[in-house]
Amino acid sequence: MTSPRRIAFASLVSPLVLAVLTASGPFASAASVAGVADAWVDLGHALPGSAGTPVLTGEGSLIGGSNYSLTLSGAAPNSQAFLVIGQSRLDFPFAGGVVVPSPDTVLTFGTGATGSATGAGTWTLEAPPGKDEFWQVWISDPGAPLGWSATNALQSTTPTQVGGTFPDDWIYGGDCANDPPIQRHRYNENTYILRQSMCTNFEAPFLYLLFGDDKALLLDTGAGGVPIGATVYAIIDDWLAEHGKSSIELIVAHTHGHGDHFQGDGQFAGQPNTTVVGTSQAAVASFFGIAPWPTAQVTYDLGGRVLDVLAIPGHQAAHLAFYDRNTGLLLTGDSLYPGFIFLGASTWNTFKDSISRLRDFAETVPIAWVLGTHVEMKATPFEAYPYGTSVQPDERMLRLERKHLRELDDALDLLPTATTEVHADFIING
Repeated sequence: MTSPRRIAFASLVSPLVLAVLTASGPFASAASVAGVADAWVDLGHALPGSAGTPVLTGEGSLIGGSNYSLTLSGAAPNSQAFLVIGQSRLDFPFAGGVVVPSPDTVLTFGTGATGSATGAGTWTLEAPPGKDEFWQVWISDPGAPLGWSATNALQSTTPTQVGGTFPDDWIYGGDCANDPPIQRHRYNENTYILRQSMCTNFEAPFLYLLFGDDKALLLDTGAGGVPIGATVYAIIDDWLAEHGKSSIELIVAHTHGHGDHFQGDGQFAGQPNTTVVGTSQAAVASFFGIAPWPTAQVTYDLGGRVLDVLAIPGHQAAHLAFYDRNTGLLLTGDSLYPGFIFLGASTWNTFKDSISRLRDFAETVPIAWVLGTHVEMKATPFEAYPYGTSVQPDERMLRLERKHLRELDDALDLLPTATTEVHADFIING
């Protein structure tokens, strides 16, 4: 049998955990949220067994480099199960049911005492857009009429969004003699993530540089004291050379108007082919055409790369979120990141409304990652570095997921007033 992936199953906890080691093709789910333009379809064909009808569900955008998961529930306990993965449909009648996938890969595991299993992995960057695969779990079930039960089958289709990668480590203030003032990382061909060194400012903000065919967009310019202008223009020169272009317009905008996000603006002011957007609510609304503020949802086209721009005031009056249709990245500034989400009593309800709108939007599009502008949480869940820490050797990864946005929105709904509440991957600081 041939397979685009290798998957190993290990009984780690109850319910059983499926440890996905490597994968080079799409993964599927029957549990997409209503309205989400994600890439899986439930094909049915479940075969009930002694414990009822087993179900195969999952989460994940299927965008390269992002996380995905698969869950089996309702299977006969302590039974042998077979995950059947096919490059095409077979629809072969068997034991009173239908084997939907062609059995290009068959993986064996046990269902454990609960008759359930969960697993997770990282989506491959190599899966071509539009590629279909088919998935189904069959369970050896002595209590079933013909000795077998089966889950619903799933069809996955790789989406068109372009994936990317992250560095093994971000600079965290531990080697000031050798660390650059700005770490530059190429997420993919047209997307850069920059981090200001903690040796220059404890805020260590993350900045984002996105290239389209006609324009490049820089989000934020940092906390000052670093050559952000020279760094960005050097990246632009390299990108232009690679793409056979002589120039491109640079737009310098901001996630919001706090000082650690615009101190480098002066390095771009007055430069050729460069526009610096102001940080006031009026300047932001005028440039992007957000009217009425803050409920209007608008788009901004970089030339073949369209961004959805949403006003999300609360943390700060002119705060914006940007969704990149090209990559599935949702850029949330200081409104959601692995750290302290600072809020005040006077803006509490404004922030709640903004996060609710942002969540509603995020449920309608594929999300690869939710990326903010700082990291203050430790790798250990529920633990954070004290605010102002300038060396963070055990910091959590930058990237969050759609589930974290849901978690924040749900938490805010249950908090009637500005309150501090610690979560595993962020802290509401009211």
